[in-house]
Amino acid sequence: HSGIGSKILKTSRKIGLPEDTSLLILALIVGIGGGLGAVLFRKLIRLSNYILFDIFFNQIKHISFGSYLLPIVPGIGGLFVGLMIYYFAREARGHGVPEVMDAVANKGGIIRPRVVFVKMLASAICIGSGGSTGREGPIIQIGSALGSSFGQFFKLSTERIKILLGCGAAAGMAATFNAPIAGTLFPLEIILGDFSIKTFSPIILSSVIATAVSWKFLGSAPAFILPEYKLISNYEFLLYLLMGIIMGFVGVAYIRTLYYTDDRFLKLKKIPEYVHPAIGGILMGFIAIKFPQIMGNGYEAIEQALHGKLTLTVLLFLLFAKPIGTSLTLGSGGSGGIFAPSLFIGAVAGGCFGKIANIIFPSITAPYGAYSLVAMGAVVGAVTHAPLTGIIIIFELTNNYRIILPLMFCTITSTVIAKLLLSESIYTMDLLRKGIRFRKGRNVSMLEEIPVSDVMTRNFDKVSEETPIKSILNLIQKSRFTAFPVTDSYGYLKGIITFNDIRSILFEEYLHPLLIAKDIATFPVVTIKPDDNLSEALRKMEEGDFDLLPVVKGKNGQVLMGVITRDDLLNRYHKEFFVEATKK
Repeated sequence: HSGIGSKILKTSRKIGLPEDTSLLILALIVGIGGGLGAVLFRKLIRLSNYILFDIFFNQIKHISFGSYLLPIVPGIGGLFVGLMIYYFAREARGHGVPEVMDAVANKGGIIRPRVVFVKMLASAICIGSGGSTGREGPIIQIGSALGSSFGQFFKLSTERIKILLGCGAAAGMAATFNAPIAGTLFPLEIILGDFSIKTFSPIILSSVIATAVSWKFLGSAPAFILPEYKLISNYEFLLYLLMGIIMGFVGVAYIRTLYYTDDRFLKLKKIPEYVHPAIGGILMGFIAIKFPQIMGNGYEAIEQALHGKLTLTVLLFLLFAKPIGTSLTLGSGGSGGIFAPSLFIGAVAGGCFGKIANIIFPSITAPYGAYSLVAMGAVVGAVTHAPLTGIIIIFELTNNYRIILPLMFCTITSTVIAKLLLSESIYTMDLLRKGIRFRKGRNVSMLEEIPVSDVMTRNFDKVSEETPIKSILNLIQKSRFTAFPVTDSYGYLKGIITFNDIRSILFEEYLHPLLIAKDIATFPVVTIKPDDNLSEALRKMEEGDFDLLPVVKGKNGQVLMGVITRDDLLNRYHKEFFVEATKK
């Protein structure tokens, strides 16, 4: 197969097709595949649901106490899922997205092609049997595996395989939710951490194509048809601020509940691992006897909350039942997504808040369905640490623009609160528990053991405080560096000059004879010490958007020892990545 892929790639080069164009063509194909995969996945869920409920459960529920036999169905589904994952593809366990992030950070975007089939079938059975989970995580992993497989087939570079993986994730997300913009943002914001044009263009193409395919087979209507909710009074912004804070706590509680449950199941060493999802399914089923709304993706209950059809008592019970049900399904090793449960939890939590607000402030508050709608985005933002995706997904799911300002305000607030309470998202927490510290598409944990002194360069360009501007301009033209430390006569760091500092006076030529280095240097300077690790250096570079950090020592941290550049750091990262990948 790889020989065929190479021949096709060579042929495209012979006819003069630019590589960027070739990538866009592959992105288009991945978009079609992702869209068709989403359609097939939904049909498999319906088939699984039909067999297990319409045929099997309908036969046994007529027995005495038949309704109490409901847990058998998710138990059977969980057993099938456990066996498939255990014997065919361990990566299909859980909610899918962390496994995709792991592939990006540690495997060069490589995902085994078999994951497409195992994940699709296992998740369809899990959701179809009533598992309290969503379908977006599986289809994102399925689409990502499809994109990765295309990249491997055509022997593309690691960078391009990762882009096609992102294309598959976007296609899956867009087709599942009928949301091409959110589909585009999701892999950029969460999986790749890269918004550059070379990444953005193929991903948006895949997202659009997948949505078009979904429209063809499933229709283009939004997921939820709602009344035209709007802001009733500007005083409501204070309520949305308070709700954003509360939703931040709700999102963190959901994350902690999921991983607490996961820990409990991992400690069941005496019970075969493939039986765990069956146990989780049965326990979830007992909760579903009283609260059947928690089964599956829960869209019907979300719709009821958005239309204001649930009582405060029911909303409160569902607020606790859904995260527990989802944690039992996924924490036990089931297969499904966390996105739809996040929407569910947001809808009922926002409904509770809105109901209370309506009682206390009846004249200045919108119907509680508006608060449910806004809280959906807020909980997604808090759980995923991806506020853009949270905002856009709600807009595309409802086509309701008039509530966008409260939605933006509340989602940003909840995300900030969640980050203050817990530094990891629901996705990166899963990776951290495996020893992977994920940041912007990289596993930075492999940099934590490498000191800055191993990578810093002592042969660099610097200027003294008294250096004339003209000399600095000449140095910039000849140097490979983009920033220049400024030192005094004792070698102490007194500032740094970057292109931004020069730009402000570049065309003011009459000032050049009057200025010296210390007049335009930036101070204080963000620095790093030789004993600090490369992960810390990368964090400082990314937070300040620096290409270079001065390396200093001494009691006051002002003795300049050298510099570390972003290029040198990333080159070392790629070397370590290759070594780790080779070991695996």
